[in-house]
Order: sequence, then C-alpha cells, then structure tokens
Amino acid sequence: MQPIVLFDLDGLLIDSEPIWDAAKREVFGPLGLHLTTEMQAATRGLRQRDMVAYWFDRATIQADPHDVEQQIVAAVCRRLEGVALKPGAEHAVAACARASRAMAVVSSSPESVIRAALASTGLDRSFHAVFSAEDDEHGKPHPGAYLRAAAALGASPAECIVIEDSLNGVLSGASAQMTVVAVPEAADRCDPRFAIATLVLESLKDLDTSVFGAYVSRGSRDATWASRAADPQPFREPDHAV
Repeated sequence: MQPIVLFDLDGLLIDSEPIWDAAKREVFGPLGLHLTTEMQAATRGLRQRDMVAYWFDRATIQADPHDVEQQIVAAVCRRLEGVALKPGAEHAVAACARASRAMAVVSSSPESVIRAALASTGLDRSFHAVFSAEDDEHGKPHPGAYLRAAAALGASPAECIVIEDSLNGVLSGASAQMTVVAVPEAADRCDPRFAIATLVLESLKDLDTSVFGAYVSRGSRDATWASRAADPQPFREPDHAV
C-alpha cells in the first residue's frame, strides 16, 4: 500500500523563514523587543500564537497579543509573492506524488498563509489537502495536527510519512508515531535531538522515495487510530520540546 506523505511548509518547501523573521522584527521592534538570529531560532516551528505567547512571557510588551499575531501574519502575506522554493522542493514533491496515494501540507502557519504560499509557488496543484494547526488546542510539537490530517485522509499513523525541517515539527511527527524524514537547516544539523527522526537528509534533493517501503507499515488500517486522532488528549507535548 502506498503511503500518505505529509509535508511541512515554512523552511522546508519554501524559503519563508527569512520572511517570518523580517515580519516579526517589523512588528516587535517598535514594541521594544529586538529579536536576534538566536532568538528567532528559539521559536522555529511554533505556530504564531505560541510564538507570540513565548515572547510575551519573557519580555515586557505593552500590546495585545492577538493584535501582534495578526500584524505579523499580515506582514508575511505582503512578502509572500515570489517566495523562493527550497532546493529540491520540486523534486521531492514530484517524487512523493508518484510514490504516495495522497499528499497534504500540515503547517503551523494560518491557512491563509499556507494557501497564499502554495499558490505563489504553483505547488497548490500538487496537494490533496492543507491542514493548519492554527485553531487546534495545541500546536507543534503536539502531534494533534498530524493525527488530524491522517484521520481526514483515511490513514493510520503507520501509513504516514512526515517531512519536516524544524525540531518541533520532527517531535510532532514522531509523537504521532509516524515515519519522520528530517531536513534540518545546516546550522541545526548537528543537533543530536534530530536523531528521533527516522531519516535525516541534508537537502530535499537527496530524498529517495524508494526507501519508503522499508519504513511504512503495509498492514491494514487501524480504525482506532482515527478515533484517537479526533481527540488527541491522550497525547502530551514532549518534556524536551523547545
């Protein structure tokens, strides 16, 4: 049985992390929070409400968190036109389309950002569905978004392959008990925590879908997983999540 392939978006398929970083500096700067490169990396892979809450917990910011979140999302959308694909993105998407029975994007970004980015790059024609963790009770590294995507696509976690670039995303896919392919940025590649992934690649250009069968269970679907995905309460965020 062919697997379901679930792609992250930001920093994996599209080179949008600099866009998000610039948008956060634009909004947080006038509020007195000046984010360094290291500070930006600390919240990589989190959805926006969790990222905003992270900094409101650590700095004195005189503003409404929801307004800050919406300003950042709007600033990102203004910059998405012409966003570049990450190296190997077209190869990976095309290869997975041939090797899977369905593909979806599962992202921490709001759905409006996901769809705008996919339309801008032409990747929107390649995916059967998009799933945003924006309205979930918990964002990545909680596995809820990936479990919800699997259930919606009629698959058990054992039939799913997650492709992620951030540690929070890798933890999310691993917590969902899915096969995880990690493609971390060069600066993060030596982080030993990425060892939780099934496979670690330097680039999407190195993705070889012929290995999928070695990792993904070809057994019959387990309907109990779908019911657990609908209510991810039995799962908790890993204690070592960043």
